[in-house]
Amino acid sequence: MTTAVQKSARSRAITAPKNILVPIDFSVASKNAFRHALSFSGGDSRIILLHVISPSAEDRRDISSLIDAAKKSLHSFGKSYELPRDRAVRSLVRTGTPFHEILATAKENKVELIVLAVHDLAPFGGLALGHTVDRVSRYAPCPVMLVREDGRDRAQTKSSAANISSSRA
Repeated sequence: MTTAVQKSARSRAITAPKNILVPIDFSVASKNAFRHALSFSGGDSRIILLHVISPSAEDRRDISSLIDAAKKSLHSFGKSYELPRDRAVRSLVRTGTPFHEILATAKENKVELIVLAVHDLAPFGGLALGHTVDRVSRYAPCPVMLVREDGRDRAQTKSSAANISSSRA
């Protein structure tokens, strides 16, 4: 015999989001974000990998080559993971301001979860939210999960940043 509490719990069961957006900048943190998106996805989920090119004035001449290179990189990025057969992964490349393009892609694709990489900004001595993360987390039409580098990755990033800054001195 099923009680009212059991029925209520079943009706509130959390289901996997159908559309998950993962903005990719090819960093360690974005790889972690993709892994988290895979763990949250279900059999009928679609994961959208998005790379946004924010071209400067000099880059505008070669925008098509930048887009082609980004598409190839996204394709190999997605293929570098053993994906369950029932997961659909779609890759998109857009040009513009990253937070605008992330929000537009989320709305256009009826995204139910954005899994966004957060970088440890070494000069601030810890986690500091960047402009894109701040804007996406404030204005997204759905929940946003922030994923940062794990401890080993942060140590490697900090030591790389220290080596770069000491070599400039």
